[in-house]
Amino acid sequence: MSIYDKLLLIILFIGVGAVSAHRFNSLTNDTDREGKLLSLFQIVRFPNEPCVAAASKNGTCYTSDECTSKGGTKSGSCAQGYGVCCTFTATCGATSSENCTYFESGGVDAGSCKLEICPCGGNICQLRLDFDQFLIAGPSTSLVAVSNHKEGVVGAAAATKPVTLASRCLTDTFSVTSPTGQSPPSICGINTGEHMYVDSTSACNELVFQLGSNSAVRQWSIKVTQYSCGYPNLAPDGCTQYFFGSNADTIQTYNFAGGQHLANQDQNICIRRERGNCRICYSADLPTDFMTSGKELKAIGKPSECCAYGATGAGSQFDCLIIPGALNPTMLSKQGMFDEFCGRSAGIQNTGESVGADLNKTVCSARQPFSVRFLSDSFEVEEEIGFGPMVGFKLSYLQTSGGC
Repeated sequence: MSIYDKLLLIILFIGVGAVSAHRFNSLTNDTDREGKLLSLFQIVRFPNEPCVAAASKNGTCYTSDECTSKGGTKSGSCAQGYGVCCTFTATCGATSSENCTYFESGGVDAGSCKLEICPCGGNICQLRLDFDQFLIAGPSTSLVAVSNHKEGVVGAAAATKPVTLASRCLTDTFSVTSPTGQSPPSICGINTGEHMYVDSTSACNELVFQLGSNSAVRQWSIKVTQYSCGYPNLAPDGCTQYFFGSNADTIQTYNFAGGQHLANQDQNICIRRERGNCRICYSADLPTDFMTSGKELKAIGKPSECCAYGATGAGSQFDCLIIPGALNPTMLSKQGMFDEFCGRSAGIQNTGESVGADLNKTVCSARQPFSVRFLSDSFEVEEEIGFGPMVGFKLSYLQTSGGC
């Protein structure tokens, strides 16, 4: 028998005893007694814990009256029937201090659309945004040169490399403000199934869409979860994304599904080391799953050509992936020598070595905590767009205990 059932029996016993002892009371006294009995039933309390509502949404367990007064939607029961699973949905211009709030599109949104998320308690340190649905206008794919660059400076003296606006979010953007000043990068395009972390304090965070005036289809449903500073599975500091709970999964750049990585990104993807593992290995499953600046993959042998503009400043392969402590299983002597990757390949492979390509398609790291970082500048070089679309990357990873 649960604590709720035991409590109900006690209340009923008290109520029945009261009726037996005062059966002779007047009608007025009977009315008073009913009020007292009602107040006894009202002492039933239960934790306001997370619950699962209809349509796979998450909610908070409240009494029916509490859910109504808070502006929530009742969807199923909880606390063994004493409560309702209460969900909270907000649209443009709203403010919410309820944990697990869903920020959803209104269908005809345009211009600035903002949701203010305020702490649900006095000790909130982090927000997680789950993009259950995320579809807004994607980045530019223009092939037209608009200027020249040298050493990453557009319009600089003696600039010789023509640049385009490709990869910039010129129509729609989504951004999140952080009271700490360390905000995730702005994004656009198709990001359904992705997520994002942002720091939180006693101040409020703002989730902001800036939407253009064209007729692009825009739909989003973003679940906002608040974590207390004592939550045991907070994302490590500085993580844009955090993956956990499985030895194997897939990671990718924002808007990979839209076919073009985004400009001005600093996407730090963190992966929790699962029990018993000490190494993590990454690989691209298809030839088109790793495509950034550069015609060929660059890594071991020419590290200066990634995450930079070359020794002379004339290069253009700034967009890159960083895997700290990267090593190739067939080249263990190269551990930690080079950890920057760019260009395009049939998988992450080290073309600087003479061994067969099939032996070089997996890159591993024992550096902990496990993480990879994607960096991109604010433009694409005209001549490199001819090599194929700059999709960014999609990598499978596997944690292993080998060598532990």
